[in-house]
Amino acid sequence: MRTPRGLEVRAALDFTGVAARCIRRLKGEGETLLAAPLGAALAGVLAPLVADAHHVVPVPTSGSAFRRRGYRVPELLLRRAGAAPAPLLRSVARRADQRGLDARARAANVRRSMTARRRGDGAPVLVVDDVVTTGATLDEAARALTEAGYRVVGAVALAATPRHGRLIGDSSPTRRK
Repeated sequence: MRTPRGLEVRAALDFTGVAARCIRRLKGEGETLLAAPLGAALAGVLAPLVADAHHVVPVPTSGSAFRRRGYRVPELLLRRAGAAPAPLLRSVARRADQRGLDARARAANVRRSMTARRRGDGAPVLVVDDVVTTGATLDEAARALTEAGYRVVGAVALAATPRHGRLIGDSSPTRRK
């Protein structure tokens, strides 16, 4: 799938059924044991792309989500996938919960909400998030990294919601619910 700004995203899973329930349990119920199998799934799409990137950059978790969980989901998944997360991004604005927002509202909600922690030197980076719905968050992460001087070579997500996209390699038309 591609984000609204054209960034290519590869996702390991559809955010449906068992996969969605496991991700919700990891994010909402503290079931960190699920990070190992979910990280293994992420590794399957991450591994072929890591060679093209100097840094694997997780989308930052909000401060309130970190305080509630005690961990950052994208960073945890990256570690379980065998990759070293490079926390080059930080949140600089509060974002509302994205659930229930349409694509336009999601883009407005995350606009200018991230900044890079330091200047880049043109180094290629890969952006990683747990779930991609419309791609607005990944586009915002890519904007912040690009403005700081990094070269974003793609994005990876553990799961993609089927109503907003399709997995790379799936030749079926975009599914709708």
